[in-house]
Amino acid sequence: MRENPRAFVHPRRFIAFAAAIAVVFSALTVRLYDLEIVRGDYYHDLSEQNRILRLPVAAERGGITDRRGYVLARNVPGFAVSVIPVDLPRSRETELFQRLGAVLGLPSDAVADTVRTQRQRNPYEPVRISKTPVPREIAFGITERAELFPGVRVDPESIRLYVDGTLYSPVIGYTGPITEDELQKLRDQGYLGDDDIGRTGIESVYERYLRGTYGWREIERDAAQREIKTLALQQPIVGNTVVLTIDDRLQKLLDAELRKGVVEDRFTQAVGIAMNPQNGEILAMVSIPGYDNNMFARGITTSELAALNADDRHPLVNKAVGDQYPAGSTFKMVTGLSALSEGTATRSTTVNVSAMSFSVSGTTFYDWRAHGTLDFVTGFAHSSDIYFYTLAGGTPFAPNVRGVGPEAIAKYGKMLGFGSPTGIDLPNEASGIMPDPEWKLATQDEPWTIGNTYQEAIGQGFVAVTPLQLLNAYASVANGGTLWQPHLLKQVTSPTGAAVPLAQAKPIRKLDMTQENLRLLREAARRVVTIGHAYMPNARLPIAGKTGTAEFGASSGRDSAGRNKLGFHNWFISFVPQADNSDPTAQIAMVIFTYDSSKSLCDNCFNPAVGMSQRILETYLLDTK
Repeated sequence: MRENPRAFVHPRRFIAFAAAIAVVFSALTVRLYDLEIVRGDYYHDLSEQNRILRLPVAAERGGITDRRGYVLARNVPGFAVSVIPVDLPRSRETELFQRLGAVLGLPSDAVADTVRTQRQRNPYEPVRISKTPVPREIAFGITERAELFPGVRVDPESIRLYVDGTLYSPVIGYTGPITEDELQKLRDQGYLGDDDIGRTGIESVYERYLRGTYGWREIERDAAQREIKTLALQQPIVGNTVVLTIDDRLQKLLDAELRKGVVEDRFTQAVGIAMNPQNGEILAMVSIPGYDNNMFARGITTSELAALNADDRHPLVNKAVGDQYPAGSTFKMVTGLSALSEGTATRSTTVNVSAMSFSVSGTTFYDWRAHGTLDFVTGFAHSSDIYFYTLAGGTPFAPNVRGVGPEAIAKYGKMLGFGSPTGIDLPNEASGIMPDPEWKLATQDEPWTIGNTYQEAIGQGFVAVTPLQLLNAYASVANGGTLWQPHLLKQVTSPTGAAVPLAQAKPIRKLDMTQENLRLLREAARRVVTIGHAYMPNARLPIAGKTGTAEFGASSGRDSAGRNKLGFHNWFISFVPQADNSDPTAQIAMVIFTYDSSKSLCDNCFNPAVGMSQRILETYLLDTK
């Protein structure tokens, strides 16, 4: 008998199947209960976090102004260019990478790497292509031809603009993108990966004041992570305004005179600094050549940076504080004050400079003329090298005068601020060199000689100073004996206009010198202008000061700008008392330093710094503002 294939299945199979279904549904029920009831709030929060995202909103950087409110750095509208990978068809990738790279001045490979990396990370989020803001014309060009730039997004942001960039770049500096190393250190302070940060100058030193405070916005996203709408917004807070002690009017007067001298080929480079000797405020600071810091704000190209680095005039260095030079005869102030303070010289100490040279141990030391009999004031006024050789180390011209010696000169030189930074609120300040026998033995492994003393006495040899050190030393004499810490910050103003509390300007030290000796030095500095090395015919102000000339480098050839190298540096440090006297009332002191300029070793020779100083001071203090 044949078996029926449709015979009824045994009931136990149905029971097993039903039990399996019951177990599965029970497990699903338990899981749903856990998800919806037990842990519902937890998963709801996760869902909300995925749907709602809080994004940072960048804050504008604070502005920088001069002491009168003239704007030196501000923000102007700019644009960021980004790509949303999901909106870029793969078939048009190569075309876009090449076109966008050409527009932004970037290698197409770099654009491709950025977009492809973001496509793997999150194709729905935009990735920034332009590391710095792009100008309006580029942004508009992209948006007007959107069909040529699929997936490209242009968003408004700000660009740092430096007014008179080349004039102020050595002081203000510039900002630039934060590096990975910096981000690791500053992340806890709220910095993000696409932030700009002060790189040098005032922008760097006062980053804490200039940086704004981020805001935020909450956005809602769909399941594909696309932004739907903004749910909430916290506005960012603009950074503070930094007000400098600089007077833009004086800054431009200084700059115009110095640039004219360069154009006329009287010197190749120059520095000018003016300060208030009564409190250390810097009123002007010019370093030529400078550079346009707007190049860094918009994103400097490799070729532009290479050109700046290859320039033998070093335009990226603020020569007012960052480089050091022989002081020449300006250093005779130190030698003179050392001898006066140690009692080895007085006002009436005389030296009969009856010849132009003398020899010691086979070495000849020169003066620029046979002056005859000089006392302290006339020796300083006519800048006699032999007079100050005598004060420093003794010479045959005045056997009764005991030289003060190199240790004392170094002692008072350091007291006046030489050999150490002034502490000005700028980065990369050089220390200068204030040598003595111990220093020479440690650095040169040689003993000190009388020739070293003579060279030191007139600011040559190992002596090296920054223009700011030299000015600050003379300012301390002009004000009656207080060495102030030079500074550029006058005040900080919040976005609401309130003044931010700041530490008060402070003196570095009081000079351990008598008022009588300081007054004698001021009198001698005034005689430099009325009878001596810096004679100013028809001067309208009681200007006092000291000239200096130092031989330095080659006196032939041309520099990177094609200017003649003349082999000498010229100085003139000046200050202006309130009346034609030696009282410590000067409200302005100034140094001008010209690099690779003419030799100046006689009363009528051309020291370009003298005439420029007279014109600048008279125009600034006397002419209608």
